[in-house]
Amino acid sequence: MPSNDTGIPSTEGFGVHRDDHDTIVVQLDGAKRWQIYGTTRPYPLYRDIEDPGEAPTEPVTDLVLRPGDVLDELRAEGPVHLVRMPSGAERWLITRYDDVVAALADPRLSNELARGLQQSLPPEPLPPRWQVTLRTSRLLGRAMANLDPPDHDRLRKLVVRAFGARRVDGLRPRIERGADELFDAAEGLPRFDLFEAVANRLPVTVICELLGVPDSDADLFRTAASVLGGFQADDEAALRTVAALDAFDAYVRPLVAERRATPGPDLLSELITTPADGSPLTDDELVSMAGLLLFGGYEPSAHLIGNALLALLQHPDQLDALRADPSLLPRAVEEAIRYDGPVTPGLSRYALDDVEIGGTTIPKGSYVIVGVAAANRDPDHWADPDRFDLTRPDTTRRLGFGHGLHYCVGARLAALEVEIVLATALRRFPRLCLAVPAEQLRRRAGSVRGLVELPLRTD
Repeated sequence: MPSNDTGIPSTEGFGVHRDDHDTIVVQLDGAKRWQIYGTTRPYPLYRDIEDPGEAPTEPVTDLVLRPGDVLDELRAEGPVHLVRMPSGAERWLITRYDDVVAALADPRLSNELARGLQQSLPPEPLPPRWQVTLRTSRLLGRAMANLDPPDHDRLRKLVVRAFGARRVDGLRPRIERGADELFDAAEGLPRFDLFEAVANRLPVTVICELLGVPDSDADLFRTAASVLGGFQADDEAALRTVAALDAFDAYVRPLVAERRATPGPDLLSELITTPADGSPLTDDELVSMAGLLLFGGYEPSAHLIGNALLALLQHPDQLDALRADPSLLPRAVEEAIRYDGPVTPGLSRYALDDVEIGGTTIPKGSYVIVGVAAANRDPDHWADPDRFDLTRPDTTRRLGFGHGLHYCVGARLAALEVEIVLATALRRFPRLCLAVPAEQLRRRAGSVRGLVELPLRTD
């Protein structure tokens, strides 16, 4: 699950915080600072600015639009950096592949981010952004992605069965039909937005069908997932996020009660009627699991669809290779996960003890970002890592969906959805191309990396 910059479950990214100078500062080991100017427009990044009011000097890149350049610099400088988030909170960022893999397997780095929440809360009344943190923790804290063993293992057994290979592969005809139906609306149009037409609709429809939620209620689920994946730019946005989470909770709890009384053929009923190590799931666990499945099944898939198609359109040689050999589709999805995955910069953890990585000790009680996006472009593991290449050999495991104990159980479903949307788009629109120059595309600021829209031409 994503985190908004204050330690809520579970992925975390950099965003925009407005202060008197309209800036955000990222602190690196107390030595260097990167500063972003602007709020609603692209955020150019600058180096070595000692005073937030000082005029920018040396332009480097933009943290939202091109995080790879920032992470490349950090990785080259060292394996671990102390960074300051938009809220002012400090996080330890791990940047190198081997250290990231080790960190994802280290039991001292806990997924139970709420462990440090109470001691971090400011005095009452809580500011709106902290209300988001607390509300999200209460709503999603009992989901398996935010738990350690043995509670994690007890819940994961149920969901792994539900998202097994046979069941997911059995969804292919339904997803293919759904993709075709959504693209029907774009047929004959000179241009359309991929997100409005397909990417924001198909994944949430699939998750709603799995949970037994009527399609007419999908917008409520889509809204809850969207606010969880974005940053709260101001108090008003934070309060809207709290309201959306309250609405999601108020919808799911009666649905759980209804399925307890009258189980159906849906996944929620299956979770209710199948004991977890002999004990039924509680209502809180079921609501958290529904939230996890919604977010994990919607936002990352939707934005990976956009990132993958954009990467293909920006690399015509790779697009031509894929059109000539559609069997490369699974490799295209895997390469998109590595090249421009939805989890940026990484997955959040909480240090239960002092943890030494690359000569740096991360103190007990610290929050940590395990930088999977940086690891996926580590030149020690990927030849020419900034190249998008469908023929790249599978010598290193991509980490876009995590690794080890907490590897995303919905990764297979997400990859299938992306593969089907790409295949359908390329089959139906042989002259598909960007409708605007790539530099005009807007990236969303949030813990899931993606586009605001992807306008496409079909002529």
